[in-house]
Amino acid sequence: MADILIGSALTNENGLAAFTGLPPGTYKYVQTGATTGYTQDSTEYTITISSATPLEEDRTNSPTETGTITVTKHVAGFPDYVLPGATFKLTDSNGKPLVSVSSPTDSTGTLTFPNVMSITGTPQTYQLTEVAAPDGYEANTTEYDVEVDVGQTAGQSVPNTPSVQGTLDITLTDTNYAEYGLEGSNYNLYLVTP
Repeated sequence: MADILIGSALTNENGLAAFTGLPPGTYKYVQTGATTGYTQDSTEYTITISSATPLEEDRTNSPTETGTITVTKHVAGFPDYVLPGATFKLTDSNGKPLVSVSSPTDSTGTLTFPNVMSITGTPQTYQLTEVAAPDGYEANTTEYDVEVDVGQTAGQSVPNTPSVQGTLDITLTDTNYAEYGLEGSNYNLYLVTP
């Protein structure tokens, strides 16, 4: 007996395609069209319906066109003073989380979100929010809108303010007269170890 086409179903906004009222039997299903920007899975899957209990099948498609978001974490006012240890949340424009809690920023203060989806030819905007600040720093509560286009890397710099901020006062005086302050000398201050 030849295969009998029972019907077709389009996935809804939650990715669900439903077939109801199926009599017991062995069935096969195959994806015949993919969502724009995703690969199609042309594998034929075989299932058996033997009871009224709903059978649930989970499948995935990979995006065909993606972009990348790179986050650089640094001390507020000091863009070269990078901070490891911050974690982030990335959501789409509808507030749906793509990444609930990221890995922490690395020793270079960098975190990369690879393979961020972009609908074919259309840049997408994502919201980047800090989940946890590095030790010794106040959390940055700003929600950053980051626009990503196909094949591109979008960068976002995120500053943090230290919980404790120190001060250094250098007083330069004449070697022979300590009460005589010397004006016009310049000092450079370098961070050796964070």
